[in-house]
Amino acid sequence: MDQKKKINCCCLTSNITRIDDDEKGLHVDIHRGLFASNTEKSTTINNATSTTNNLNTNWYDQLLSNVRWHRVKYKSSRFQKDCTTPCYTAFYGGRPEYSPYIPIPQWFQPLIDEVNSHLGDHVQFNAFLLRLYFDGDDEIAWHTDGRTFLGEKPTIASLSLGCKATFEMRRMTNVWPCVNGSNNASSNNTTTNSKRAATATGVDTSTPIQSFTLHDGDLLVMRGNTQKHWHHRVPKEKGRGVRLNINFRYVLPGQDAEGGQMTYYKYMVFGDVPIDQKPPSWTYDEIVSKKGGMMNFVQKGVKCHGSKREQQQLSAQKREESNSNDSNTAAAASSSSSSSKESDIQSYLTSEQSVDREVFMSLPDDIREELVGQWKSQQNQQQSATNTISPLQTSSSSKRKESTQNVASSFERKTKNKKGTIDSFFAKR
Repeated sequence: MDQKKKINCCCLTSNITRIDDDEKGLHVDIHRGLFASNTEKSTTINNATSTTNNLNTNWYDQLLSNVRWHRVKYKSSRFQKDCTTPCYTAFYGGRPEYSPYIPIPQWFQPLIDEVNSHLGDHVQFNAFLLRLYFDGDDEIAWHTDGRTFLGEKPTIASLSLGCKATFEMRRMTNVWPCVNGSNNASSNNTTTNSKRAATATGVDTSTPIQSFTLHDGDLLVMRGNTQKHWHHRVPKEKGRGVRLNINFRYVLPGQDAEGGQMTYYKYMVFGDVPIDQKPPSWTYDEIVSKKGGMMNFVQKGVKCHGSKREQQQLSAQKREESNSNDSNTAAAASSSSSSSKESDIQSYLTSEQSVDREVFMSLPDDIREELVGQWKSQQNQQQSATNTISPLQTSSSSKRKESTQNVASSFERKTKNKKGTIDSFFAKR
């Protein structure tokens, strides 16, 4: 009697992590660093280091420069409440014979071609869901990507760009559980309650959650019957910086495809806005301004690729300057001015302990000058106030000095509620 072949492995092939578990229905590949934003990236996997020569295009920068993002609002018929997507989204493609349909931008097509080429001719994609996780408060909840109009065993590719993030998968006994299933556990028996709740919510509690850390340029591919047995999510993570995700799918023609495509566009673009109207959208720079300006990239703990994009702009600016044919006199004057600016920067960074040096130095020159200029102006005002103190006020000078030091030690506290502060400056840019 023939037995079904069982494959259960978690192996590394070059810089590819591969999981094949027929018993649990889990089939996942992770291509490490394939589209990293650096021109060359050294990746360490289980103590095995490999160097990947990446493709020329910086897709992280391309997406931030070109995509208009949506924060979709809609009335959930399933949960009977008003909802807002928990991260920024966009959607391109699908089948052009169905409406709505947003054509794939010309600048985006090379990325599709590169992913298709890497995965092989047997894998094709025509629908693309883009997500922007601006910070650690953005998330996507447990769900399956399985849909009838994607086929029985859809291949779903997911590209991560920017800051690293946790990607979790949990096995399900039912990938479409009841909405309020956990309320069915009404018995006083705790064990029975747990079993009933697990059954109602469809979670296979006997199988541990799979957790992966996805880095810049990692391409995760879910294949086979994974979507029939597993949910996945990106949870909230304190301190996480900007992360982009592109989800690659293929919409098949058929009875369910038109409605399925309409659903994609509703929850990723339009929400409850009629499709013949223009839904609200923002560029990345507009979102940064809404979130409080470049303060997000200067404070400690929030750096990663939010500042890297600025660093690339700064590098390009420096290259242009180095290629200019300034006279020796102008060069000497520039050198003297540069020396003075460097001295001011060092004083600023020494005084403002809450400012991350690496992140600050990655900002463009004009932004750094604005930050240092505002700091110098405040320092001069404080010094002027100190010089006008009368002899009768000398006894309180030490307390005033201590207060000044406390204010200067916290960049965020010093600028948060004052007119003309850095936050308001960036909000106006």
